[in-house]
Amino acid sequence: MRVGIIIVTFNSQKDIPRLFESLIIQQYKNFTVYVVDNNSSDGTLDLISNYYGKLQICVITTKVNNGYAGGNNIGIRKAMDDKCDFVFILNPDMQLDRMCIKILIERIVSDEKIGVIGPIVLLGYEEGNRIQNYGVRSNFRTQKKNAPYANRKLSDEIPVEIYVDYVIGGAMMIRSSLLMKTGLFEEDYFMYNDELDLAYRIKKTGYKTLCMRDAIIRHFHIFDKKNKSGNNLMYYYIMRNRYLYFRKFHLYFNFLLSLIFEIFNFPFTIQWALKKKGGLLFLKFYYSGLWDGILGEKGIAKKSF
Repeated sequence: MRVGIIIVTFNSQKDIPRLFESLIIQQYKNFTVYVVDNNSSDGTLDLISNYYGKLQICVITTKVNNGYAGGNNIGIRKAMDDKCDFVFILNPDMQLDRMCIKILIERIVSDEKIGVIGPIVLLGYEEGNRIQNYGVRSNFRTQKKNAPYANRKLSDEIPVEIYVDYVIGGAMMIRSSLLMKTGLFEEDYFMYNDELDLAYRIKKTGYKTLCMRDAIIRHFHIFDKKNKSGNNLMYYYIMRNRYLYFRKFHLYFNFLLSLIFEIFNFPFTIQWALKKKGGLLFLKFYYSGLWDGILGEKGIAKKSF
């Protein structure tokens, strides 16, 4: 079975060596790496060229930043044109254990009812194998989410596999045949909420989504409040796309309930922002995203983070 690994890069120079070295040592070898570069201005593409001959790589360069959704869709279409049976979406700041792809591909091939499969994702910058994500359970109408194993230590107490509603978009393997039925990522979002939207469509087909404990990926992302620009960007899109999702699936009652919740939760949101997310500037982007979602603004944000 041929796997197309889709990696969207945007000034990803610091992450490329770690990710690509982990791909070289994979026990499963039947894959092509499709790099979609969203107009990087650093040395990302030069670094990738060092891996020609070590990995089978197809680089697609764009002249604009297509975001997560648009960039991945470009790579997915190319992989599907090349007859890849599965696509494996990977963020550049990931590092795979050597058995990761082998475990995932063998399990998804073993059961035709599994449409999506994902690894366990550990926090890369922390000691002790603390779990960032091992699948998400979600109410697709309200968008309420629960990551049941987040922040726990990886141990034998964690189930070997669990069925979930979706896996995080930075590390997910999908059947190409399934994407032909559901369509690809929703490009109106630009980034964030993409995997929830796709998972909702996948659930309607009856396919299952599975996570595997022994397929391990480490995520090297800075989540604390010191990463102010990253937090501002993330929560702007999270809030905006929350309301674009309600609009897309005609969930207007949930749209209204969410707005009412935000009004009554305003004092607590302020406290949370001041203590955890970097203060008043963060609040500006949080509520700016909410407002743009109400107005139906789509695509890349018209603001600087």
